[in-house]
Amino acid sequence: MHDLVQMYEQSKDLVQEFIVSSLRQVKLTHDQYVKEFFDVFPSLELLYESDVNFVQNSENYYRNRSDMNPIGIDRSYIFNDKSKDIFFSQPYISTATGKLCITLVYKTESGYLFLDFRVRALLERFDLIVSRQGFQRLNRYAYGFIGGGLLFLSLFVVFYGFFDFGDRVFKTGISMDAVFKPIIALTLGLAVYDLGKTILDQEVLPKTQYAKKDLKIKTLLNFSISIIIALLIEALLVVFKISIHDYKDLPYAAVFIISLAILLAVFSLIHKNSQKQ
Repeated sequence: MHDLVQMYEQSKDLVQEFIVSSLRQVKLTHDQYVKEFFDVFPSLELLYESDVNFVQNSENYYRNRSDMNPIGIDRSYIFNDKSKDIFFSQPYISTATGKLCITLVYKTESGYLFLDFRVRALLERFDLIVSRQGFQRLNRYAYGFIGGGLLFLSLFVVFYGFFDFGDRVFKTGISMDAVFKPIIALTLGLAVYDLGKTILDQEVLPKTQYAKKDLKIKTLLNFSISIIIALLIEALLVVFKISIHDYKDLPYAAVFIISLAILLAVFSLIHKNSQKQ
């Protein structure tokens, strides 16, 4: 959405000039002017009228339906300069359609005419962006399936951790293995759950409040932290096992811990650079 706003700002003079020139071709006094507007402007989402005091006095006209509920709403908040006969608003999310749009306000003899245009459709009309709705829909379904699968499997891992803990305690009593193994399972379950949740939030759910770049960094950091914690717990468990059973295997544990230290140092550098950016 942020990219759409930037692209519109770069080309808004061309887009606005095209809309105004096309608007002059529409006969405002024609009985079927609503249909004519939608024929001239494929990117038009809805239109409505107001009196001279900017109070809406007509229903919302969509392409295939109309809505009388907004009648009586004060629309003066759209204006920055009420002295102009033609005014374009800044891009915003429409409460009526939930899409990014701009509003053209056109002064008429009886008041004002409001035209809401979908920004994406305008940019596609000028070949500034390529329509990829089919691919985007497929991509969204794929991410939804994968993210949902990660959430399901993470819950399975969590339940397995609790089941394994109960089974070990019931059979052998409290031990280091009985405690640390479920902790590792819960930590991995948390990491996978956070990854699935972030994928759904970023790629599936609409109108997320974070930028995609920020979400990708957030996903990497959260997942890396969970994995590092799980590996540290595993290293601690290995040290305990070796100290109890056989000291000859301590060099293997030392190599494991050194590797984790290097991984932690690399992660710290990534986190530091991401904070600077």
